[in-house]
Amino acid sequence: MKNNHESVALHEAAQTRFGYAVAARLSLGSEQLPAGTMAALDQARMRALARQQRRAGTRVWLGGAATAVIAGGPGDRASWRARLAAALALPALWFGLYALQHYQQERFVHRIADIDTALLLDDLPPQAYTDPGFRHYLRQGE
Repeated sequence: MKNNHESVALHEAAQTRFGYAVAARLSLGSEQLPAGTMAALDQARMRALARQQRRAGTRVWLGGAATAVIAGGPGDRASWRARLAAALALPALWFGLYALQHYQQERFVHRIADIDTALLLDDLPPQAYTDPGFRHYLRQGE
């Protein structure tokens, strides 16, 4: 696990360095732009920030660089889908765990039944399998 965390940290550090390098290069290039273009870019940036703030929902840290939106903001059209998914997640998990436990139990019962059937259909009486001398004899035959 430690290797994985270290590689994620190194990857994030490389992304950060790249981001700073791109930002520095863009800053150098922005000094050469005409004033009208700079004003249009500033307006576009403000509109994008306002739109992002309207859409911002509750975010949960998942580790690394990943985040997940749990519930949308007031203007989010898909918020009912997020609430529905959150409401159905726990029952789906419970059903999956129950189905898995039931499947495992059925496999165990069938294995035991197969062993019982083999013992009952065998020529040896079941008491022979409990005899220590018979177990020793079987081990020597291997």
